[in-house]
Amino acid sequence: MSDHRPTEPLEDLHRLVGLPRPRYTRADVERLTGVPDAQATGWWRAMGFPNAGEDEVVFSAADVLLVRQLAERLREGLFDEEHVLRLARVMGASFSRVAGAQVETLAEMVDRVGFDDDPGADRLQRIVGQDEAWDLSVLVDSVLYVWRRHLLAALAGAATTDGATTEQAVGFVDIVQFTALSDQLEDDELGRVVDEFETAATDCVATHGGQVVKFIGDEVLFTAPTLDVGVDIALDLVDRDPDAPEVRCGLAFGPTVGLGGDVFGPTVNLAARLTSVARPSRVLLPHDLSEQLEGRDELVVKRVGRKYDLKGIGSTRVATVTRGEPLDA
Repeated sequence: MSDHRPTEPLEDLHRLVGLPRPRYTRADVERLTGVPDAQATGWWRAMGFPNAGEDEVVFSAADVLLVRQLAERLREGLFDEEHVLRLARVMGASFSRVAGAQVETLAEMVDRVGFDDDPGADRLQRIVGQDEAWDLSVLVDSVLYVWRRHLLAALAGAATTDGATTEQAVGFVDIVQFTALSDQLEDDELGRVVDEFETAATDCVATHGGQVVKFIGDEVLFTAPTLDVGVDIALDLVDRDPDAPEVRCGLAFGPTVGLGGDVFGPTVNLAARLTSVARPSRVLLPHDLSEQLEGRDELVVKRVGRKYDLKGIGSTRVATVTRGEPLDA
């Protein structure tokens, strides 16, 4: 084991989040696990962690345990290196975003509550130095709870399908003229706009029983089990708060392939291309799908006369769907 000791603030942070004290360097991890340093470093990098210097003491018993477990599963042949890296990338990207949001919330809590005993301390010092006031177990527990609920839903969904290909609705919704909006607003205002959009999208998709696949800047990709559900999600997002920036949606239905928490295939590509040509506050879908909506009297379906030459797809006839009075396509 290395003789180096991490700095005290680093130890405090490990204690705060429930991780053992850092004791090991990269060489220590390799010696204790038998996993080549280059391989383990590749795993850390896929998870989104910065490269550690050769003499840096940044690894703990938890890191050693994970490397051992992964190596054991690889030796058993339960999964291969690509499986490890794929899951590592998804978890790294997802949890980095979650952790960032949690820290922002904590900072706001510190500013609201304050500490009279040390008003000059910075936010981090205030959080680390208050063992009882800043018990972070609820943050850890909530992450585990939400993950377990999503894992339950994913397992249940997998149990009802006979393969990796799933027939479902796919929708892209993006904020109209987001680049121009970015130039007009201050960073905090722009952040608020994006946060409100993501909140509205998450709530709407979950309410209708769909699934948010990912957010891509000012855009959300979602899936829904049926075309009707996909239309309801799209229309609710397009018709949301009139004071919010306008959005547009491209919607398709067909086979998709799930991989690493993402979805792929021609249906996804079609939905993306439809979004790129949709006008503000419109939901655009393929012409042939519009026929399936004729039984819904609350909807107004308008078939567009012109054809669109969609990149990678070709000439495509489309239709718009709205609630209430028809809109010009």
